[in-house]
Amino acid sequence: MRLIYSILFVIAILSLRPAFGQEFEQNPLLTDRFFVEAGVFGVTRAFKLGADGQSEGGEIDFNETFKLTDNDATFFFKFDWRFSKKWTVAFETFGVNAGNSLFLEEDITWEDITFKEGSFVRAGVEFRLYRLFFSRTVFSRPKHRIDVGLGLHGLNIGAFIEGEGRTSEGNIEPGRRKVDGLIPLPNIGASYMWAPHKRWMLGANLDWLGLTIDQYSGSLWYFAPKLKFQIIENLGIGVNYALFSLDAKVDSENWNGRFDMSFSGPLLSLHANF
Repeated sequence: MRLIYSILFVIAILSLRPAFGQEFEQNPLLTDRFFVEAGVFGVTRAFKLGADGQSEGGEIDFNETFKLTDNDATFFFKFDWRFSKKWTVAFETFGVNAGNSLFLEEDITWEDITFKEGSFVRAGVEFRLYRLFFSRTVFSRPKHRIDVGLGLHGLNIGAFIEGEGRTSEGNIEPGRRKVDGLIPLPNIGASYMWAPHKRWMLGANLDWLGLTIDQYSGSLWYFAPKLKFQIIENLGIGVNYALFSLDAKVDSENWNGRFDMSFSGPLLSLHANF
């Protein structure tokens, strides 16, 4: 990571040297119609989930209880289409899977089965985010652009615990209990881009949600500052940071409970624009 920052710093110094008599050239990221980005997301994550309100402490901290690693590397993908001068549609996605097997250090009740202290169990969490966002440019200058809009986060969340447990009727049996759901959550958001040079762009995205929709209620925050460098006119690299936080309650056939999740970390990417 330090090597990447050092390379970007050297490139910045060389690319920003003044050129007398040279007119300002607008960064293509402010004007091009298509933007495709793929990269590696170094995620630091936390999962707290509850089902049917049966766990003694409410939500179960999956990272702590089941000794899941706090860090993962996962792939990230984004596509933007500026289909008119003022309007843009964007799609992005990333996902995280984590699991582990161990002997429990305390009783865990998950839906209608209790896994006793000392039981050998396997548990895991699956998460994938899909973000679709429509935005309109409300401020545009040669070096600046501000967009605001409405979007939809599709959250595919699943969690399971399996092992020998005691049912609500008192019977002991091998059990697997899983909760899952595809949760659609609309949001409002804004983005800002500042391109002081044809090769450099600084920007940030901010999404927010806080409402109740049918079976789901809660709050969502998504903040992503970014730095882009154009290697050539249609190809560049980026160093981003993403912070995603979600606290919600679910009341559905597949899942009745709560979850509290957060994802954060650096994102290194390669992009094409045209």
